[in-house]
Amino acid sequence: MESEDWGGINPLKALENIKRRCKERKEGETSSVRTALVLQGGGMRGAFGAGVCCALEELGFTEGFDEVYGVSAGALNGAYFLSGQAAFGATIYYQEINNRKFIHFFRFKKIMDIDFLMDVIYHKKPLNLKRLLNNPTSFNVVLTRVSTGEAVIFKLEKGADIFSILKATCALPFAYDIPVDIGGEKYLDGGVSCPIPLKEAIEGGCTDIMVVFTRPKDYELARSKFGEILDYLIIQPKMKRHGQKFFEAYKKRESFYREIIRILKEKNYRGKKANILCVFPGSSLKIKRMTKKESLLKKAVIEGAIKTLRLFGRENFYPAEVFKFLN
Repeated sequence: MESEDWGGINPLKALENIKRRCKERKEGETSSVRTALVLQGGGMRGAFGAGVCCALEELGFTEGFDEVYGVSAGALNGAYFLSGQAAFGATIYYQEINNRKFIHFFRFKKIMDIDFLMDVIYHKKPLNLKRLLNNPTSFNVVLTRVSTGEAVIFKLEKGADIFSILKATCALPFAYDIPVDIGGEKYLDGGVSCPIPLKEAIEGGCTDIMVVFTRPKDYELARSKFGEILDYLIIQPKMKRHGQKFFEAYKKRESFYREIIRILKEKNYRGKKANILCVFPGSSLKIKRMTKKESLLKKAVIEGAIKTLRLFGRENFYPAEVFKFLN
């Protein structure tokens, strides 16, 4: 039985296998089951995903998945989760970047200043790279190659340009219009070409997948007349400056999202089947890509954490202890 909080394909089976596989990994056992955590981005909506990661860390899943896939804000959440800093990373949303230093609508080249965000990750809330790289879970971050408009997966492992990869996947082209150079190629936000890397997890051989959405279950792709005009007059010209192939990928971004919904409805992808557990924020959580209100961002983190704890059977917990990082 599904609810507005969760759903998917055989979600209870996925949950059972994810729990079992976590235990197997801790005991060094091999298995035919291969699990993945897939984290959607969405700017400040990522606060909900950060809360989910806080709960998973509390439940002992820091090394519990075989694979983690992240895009945009989801990749940052994944990085702090795999380094054992999920709660620390969650504070970034409502303590560090919910202000004009990060979001400024009249700073046209950097409406969302990703350089400022990276400074937070370097200095104010430093990501523990040693623990991240020592985590046996494979971490996959999706970027969009500017020259082709294609989704490219980078593994965050020793030798990788980790901070450039994280910067690129967060570089929403309409809000931070500066491509990031990695190995002589230019990259921008992975969400342009791959809003939710579910297909990639299935193609990677994962059999049981937990997908963390940052939009409600009943979300429907729709744009107001004002939104269409804004897109046509301001955003599309910015996309065209990155070349025709990137522009075409941008125009298809909604069809990429619909394909994920189609996979969930048809219960397979190119003949490959997987058990999929999807977790959603409630429709009453009115959080947007550029929300700055501290109380709403905290609410998103708490909602993500509580829903996950309950889903995994942790009904009796003390919020003051689990959410001690909220202040």
